[in-house]
Amino acid sequence: MNFNLSLLLLYALLAILAPHHCQAKSLGKAEDELVRTPRYKRQFSLNFGATHEDGYGTDVNAEAIASLWKSQSGNTKLDGSASYTQHFGGLSGDGKARISGLLTFTHGY
Repeated sequence: MNFNLSLLLLYALLAILAPHHCQAKSLGKAEDELVRTPRYKRQFSLNFGATHEDGYGTDVNAEAIASLWKSQSGNTKLDGSASYTQHFGGLSGDGKARISGLLTFTHGY
Protein backbone atom coordinates (compact mmCIF):
# COMPACT_ATOMS: atom_id res chain seq x y z
CA MET A 1 0.00 0.00 0.00
CA ASN A 2 2.85 2.42 0.84
CA PHE A 3 4.48 1.64 -2.50
CA ASN A 4 1.30 2.46 -4.47
CA LEU A 5 0.80 5.70 -2.53
CA SER A 6 4.41 6.70 -3.16
CA LEU A 7 4.08 6.07 -6.90
CA LEU A 8 0.91 8.15 -6.90
CA LEU A 9 2.81 11.01 -5.26
CA LEU A 10 5.59 10.68 -7.86
CA TYR A 11 2.99 10.82 -10.63
CA ALA A 12 1.56 13.99 -9.06
CA LEU A 13 5.03 15.58 -9.04
CA LEU A 14 5.48 14.70 -12.70
CA ALA A 15 2.10 16.25 -13.51
CA ILE A 16 3.20 19.48 -11.84
CA LEU A 17 6.56 19.56 -13.63
CA ALA A 18 5.26 18.64 -17.07
CA PRO A 19 3.54 21.55 -18.83
CA HIS A 20 0.01 20.95 -20.07
CA HIS A 21 -0.98 22.02 -23.54
CA CYS A 22 -4.42 22.65 -24.91
CA GLN A 23 -5.36 23.19 -28.51
CA ALA A 24 -7.28 26.36 -29.37
CA LYS A 25 -10.26 26.42 -31.69
CA SER A 26 -9.36 27.12 -35.31
CA LEU A 27 -9.73 30.75 -36.40
CA GLY A 28 -10.01 29.88 -40.07
CA LYS A 29 -7.46 29.09 -42.75
CA ALA A 30 -6.15 32.65 -43.28
CA GLU A 31 -5.87 33.40 -39.55
CA ASP A 32 -4.26 30.00 -38.85
CA GLU A 33 -1.41 30.78 -41.25
CA LEU A 34 -0.80 34.15 -39.56
CA VAL A 35 -0.93 32.80 -36.01
CA ARG A 36 0.93 29.53 -36.63
CA THR A 37 3.86 29.02 -34.27
CA PRO A 38 6.44 26.26 -34.46
CA ARG A 39 5.74 23.22 -32.26
CA TYR A 40 8.49 21.57 -30.30
CA LYS A 41 8.47 17.99 -29.11
CA ARG A 42 8.76 17.66 -25.36
CA GLN A 43 11.19 14.93 -24.42
CA PHE A 44 11.67 13.46 -21.01
CA SER A 45 13.52 10.59 -19.44
CA LEU A 46 12.04 8.05 -17.01
CA ASN A 47 14.38 5.79 -15.03
CA PHE A 48 13.21 2.93 -12.79
CA GLY A 49 15.31 0.58 -10.71
CA ALA A 50 15.28 -1.93 -7.87
CA THR A 51 18.08 -3.63 -5.97
CA HIS A 52 17.49 -6.69 -3.78
CA GLU A 53 19.89 -8.25 -1.29
CA ASP A 54 18.98 -11.32 0.80
CA GLY A 55 18.58 -10.44 4.46
CA TYR A 56 18.72 -6.72 3.75
CA GLY A 57 15.64 -6.05 1.63
CA THR A 58 14.85 -4.21 -1.58
CA ASP A 59 15.57 -0.62 -2.57
CA VAL A 60 13.22 0.83 -5.20
CA ASN A 61 13.85 4.08 -7.07
CA ALA A 62 12.32 6.10 -9.90
CA GLU A 63 13.37 9.34 -11.54
CA ALA A 64 11.88 11.62 -14.20
CA ILE A 65 13.91 14.32 -15.97
CA ALA A 66 12.45 16.82 -18.43
CA SER A 67 13.37 19.98 -20.29
CA LEU A 68 10.52 22.31 -19.34
CA TRP A 69 11.30 25.49 -21.27
CA LYS A 70 13.88 26.87 -23.68
CA SER A 71 14.18 30.40 -25.08
CA GLN A 72 14.07 30.99 -28.83
CA SER A 73 17.78 31.83 -28.85
CA GLY A 74 18.57 28.69 -26.87
CA ASN A 75 20.67 30.62 -24.32
CA THR A 76 18.18 30.25 -21.48
CA LYS A 77 16.45 27.07 -20.34
CA LEU A 78 14.58 25.50 -17.44
CA ASP A 79 14.94 21.79 -16.62
CA GLY A 80 13.12 19.83 -13.95
CA SER A 81 13.38 16.46 -12.28
CA ALA A 82 11.52 14.41 -9.68
CA SER A 83 12.75 11.34 -7.83
CA TYR A 84 11.37 8.66 -5.51
CA THR A 85 13.26 6.14 -3.35
CA GLN A 86 12.04 3.66 -0.75
CA HIS A 87 13.38 0.63 1.11
CA PHE A 88 11.23 -2.50 1.60
CA GLY A 89 11.80 -5.49 3.90
CA GLY A 90 14.89 -6.75 5.68
CA LEU A 91 15.76 -6.31 9.36
CA SER A 92 14.87 -2.62 9.39
CA GLY A 93 11.48 -3.19 7.76
CA ASP A 94 9.84 -0.88 5.28
CA GLY A 95 11.24 2.63 5.14
CA LYS A 96 9.46 5.88 4.42
CA ALA A 97 9.25 7.08 0.85
CA ARG A 98 11.64 9.88 -0.08
CA ILE A 99 10.33 12.12 -2.83
CA SER A 100 12.21 15.13 -4.15
CA GLY A 101 12.10 17.58 -7.00
CA LEU A 102 14.61 19.91 -8.62
CA LEU A 103 14.32 22.87 -10.97
CA THR A 104 17.46 24.03 -12.80
CA PHE A 105 17.55 27.44 -14.50
CA THR A 106 20.47 27.96 -16.90
CA HIS A 107 21.49 31.04 -18.88
CA GLY A 108 24.52 31.13 -21.15
CA TYR A 109 26.20 34.32 -22.37
